[in-house]
Amino acid sequence: MSHGWLVQCVGRDRVQNPGMQRFVPVPSDLQPWLMAGVVVDAPAELVQSQFPAMVSSMLVVRLAGQVCCQGALVPPAAWISASTTATVYEHGGPVKAVGLVLQPEAAAALFASARGLVNTLRPLAELVGPGWTEVEHGVHAAPDDGARIAVLCQFVRQLVAPPSPCEARRQQALALLHAASDDATDADQRLGLSQRQFERRFVAHWGMAPKQFQVIARLNSTLGNALAAPGGPVVDLAADQGYYDQSHMARDVRRLAGHPLQALVQGTRSPLTAHWPLQIGAQALPNQPAPPLEPTRKR
Repeated sequence: MSHGWLVQCVGRDRVQNPGMQRFVPVPSDLQPWLMAGVVVDAPAELVQSQFPAMVSSMLVVRLAGQVCCQGALVPPAAWISASTTATVYEHGGPVKAVGLVLQPEAAAALFASARGLVNTLRPLAELVGPGWTEVEHGVHAAPDDGARIAVLCQFVRQLVAPPSPCEARRQQALALLHAASDDATDADQRLGLSQRQFERRFVAHWGMAPKQFQVIARLNSTLGNALAAPGGPVVDLAADQGYYDQSHMARDVRRLAGHPLQALVQGTRSPLTAHWPLQIGAQALPNQPAPPLEPTRKR
């Protein structure tokens, strides 16, 4: 694999906010596929990483340390799917890793076997096939974090290059999202399907029902906006994000992120925090789709 494109893809100066966990902007041509690059350089003192439920997924290559999830070792190179619950990863010593956060519609478009999977960890060698060995070698051989992210970016770029079917699959996923968020009065017909048929197709693709996807997408948007503008009126945040009221938002945040909103915001103010994924999410927010979701009515 030639690495002459590294500086063009993600230069060393593109890594923003130097620190233990860093957000890396992705090249403009890959923004339909990627939300962000991420560099993790966690000391032994950081014993956990805590993620909220997410509609996006991740490609992660670990360079040092061990990570466990629910008592099982996470593969050194893994695809981590979308999740419907908050997830805690336990660290074994200092952890160093690089990765890409995929746009929600990208996973099943890039990897057909990822279709319909949630709350899942898969070794990238198993997901991608024999070609992954060269990519992983390139990540480990790269001279710095920017170059490592660039290797992963080039891997995605090669996957989606025509005549790849990836773009057609991505558009199909977007069509499902659009139909799920469509508030037209004729809601019984979506993509020419009955409501039940549409929901079955949506679940088969996304691994969750349309309503559940929308609820988690709204949570991700809410957390990102809360961190991007800390100290703003919570009642305004709830209204802007489409919640019925502040208590409705609080219930969703605690249920899907594992902690009250105020605790999450305060926790991210420390440079050494298990909630660093929220800091990355806030920086990636401009590229994150948030399908419209009508406010839930009291019953």
